[in-house]
Amino acid sequence: MTDRVITLAEVEAWTGPPLVLFVGIATAGSLAHAVFRGWAGALDQPWALRGLDLPADTPPPVYRRLLAAMRDNPLVRGAVVTAHKLRLYRACAEELSERDRLVELTGEINTLATDGRVAAYANDARSLTAILGSPSGSRVVCVGAGGAATALLLALHQDVARDIPRPDPPDRLVFADTDPAALDALRAVADRIGARPELVHLTGPADDLVAGATLVVNATGLGKDRPGSPLTDHAPWTPGTVAWDLNYRGDLTFLHQAATRGLSTVDGWDYFVAGWAGALTAIAGAPFTPDVLSTLATVAAPHRPKRTD
Repeated sequence: MTDRVITLAEVEAWTGPPLVLFVGIATAGSLAHAVFRGWAGALDQPWALRGLDLPADTPPPVYRRLLAAMRDNPLVRGAVVTAHKLRLYRACAEELSERDRLVELTGEINTLATDGRVAAYANDARSLTAILGSPSGSRVVCVGAGGAATALLLALHQDVARDIPRPDPPDRLVFADTDPAALDALRAVADRIGARPELVHLTGPADDLVAGATLVVNATGLGKDRPGSPLTDHAPWTPGTVAWDLNYRGDLTFLHQAATRGLSTVDGWDYFVAGWAGALTAIAGAPFTPDVLSTLATVAAPHRPKRTD
């Protein structure tokens, strides 16, 4: 799968078809590569996709070199950023030609669009809003407080299209993480929008948080980036709880645990598709509408992995 991944030097020297980058840590295994040609065709774009794998501790000068490469090579049309969102923004905030208000609000970047300039977007909350139903009356627990959790906070509390509070936020919203810095960053975003979620610093499994929840979300990466689950097999699930894992590939231990207790389970496929749809429409300069999302979801559907739980 070496043709799926590119180096930064190869980005700088790229002379092939118009290029969209996929910036992550281990991008070769993503089904985005299998689906991308269909997505590009649906958007009437002649793009090619290449992953750019950078380590989690990438230093700021490398991010700035990436931005310069994208800006200076007219064949590079943009980037979908699935890791490095916070570090990329911190390293390059002063070098962005423009940024949307959600970038300012979250301090993260999930999309870069280039055309002799570099425009930054934070579309995750828009993508989640597109697939979430009304959270009215719900009690939501999210394990993990990174970028996906920030997007969930915004989607549940804000009408992100109109930049106003939602009239129906959850009755109770809990975020938990083992990293105090992640909780602090989430708290800062919550303060900016006037939300008051409960923030829990975990020192072990999150079992004590799930009782009474109507929705429990795994936003930790466990089950995909690393094996396992944020819960043990003995977590006190409440009958009727829905378990939602933001992963769509990997061992999905979290969903297997919930399924063995007879609970409804949802994987991260729809979030994966909506996230890419939001990013690719921004790069294409096209509106992110329900019809566009439906079209891109239909294109992706034949590639969806089969679930075993």
